[in-house]
Amino acid sequence: MLVHRRNFLRACGGTGLALAAGRFASAAAKTNRQIIDVHMHSYPALAEMKRHNVIRGIVSGGNGDRLQAALKWHDNDPARFIPGASIRGSEDTPLPDLAVLRKGFSAGQFRVLGEVTAQYAGTTLSDPKYDPYLALAEEFDIPVALHTGTMPPGMTHDECCRTARVHFGRPGLVEDALNKHPKLRLNLMHCGYPYLEDTIAILMQYPQVNADLGAIDWLLPREAFHSYLRALTSAGLAKRLMFGSDHMFWPDAIGLAIEAVESASFLSDGDKNDIFYGNAVSFYKLKV
Repeated sequence: MLVHRRNFLRACGGTGLALAAGRFASAAAKTNRQIIDVHMHSYPALAEMKRHNVIRGIVSGGNGDRLQAALKWHDNDPARFIPGASIRGSEDTPLPDLAVLRKGFSAGQFRVLGEVTAQYAGTTLSDPKYDPYLALAEEFDIPVALHTGTMPPGMTHDECCRTARVHFGRPGLVEDALNKHPKLRLNLMHCGYPYLEDTIAILMQYPQVNADLGAIDWLLPREAFHSYLRALTSAGLAKRLMFGSDHMFWPDAIGLAIEAVESASFLSDGDKNDIFYGNAVSFYKLKV
């Protein structure tokens, strides 16, 4: 039986959100920090962003035309949203015409290439079919945001993603792409979870790579998330990690994600400021 991927997301994510909301009601508390969310999609979230002082959001994807969805969000609030060009490269979601992206990058319409969901297409960023797109990103100094780690349960049975496999999400598989495109700035979305050793190795070897905490900061059990985050920061990588919510259909996830980082007692206040704000400003070269 084939099940549509958005039904998987709604069922699995909604369950995780309900459990998390019950355990961590303090997520509703406001923060005085300025926050940049580097992992958003074009589903309603503006009220929660304002509530939690999320001053900027990098947005991609959505229903229908993914490129236009991101542009629409930016046009509605250009001071808050940074549009990303989401690409995949599957039969279900083919790669866009390079000329379209060249025009968008040149005009400053798109400031990020991503979310790139190569894993859902049954391959990795090192697949030669992405080379022209990565070369274009290098040419315009556009950062790339790549889905890494795992996927929603059952995704390989969805008609969109029959060739997707868990192992394609290993961060170590981006290494050929990074060496073919040495000027590429790359964000490992979802922080490569659960591939901790791969994530640490890539971040240590390639200084142009950062990682975001999207989804794992509110979907994982708190102990598991803190264990992963502690391992990364203990390896000296606190300045390479960026806050992301990947709230998808659930805007309340933004508050839960913020609370998950705020409650990490092993992080210094400086670490939290870096993760919530400073690291994204540096990596994405934001003017704020």
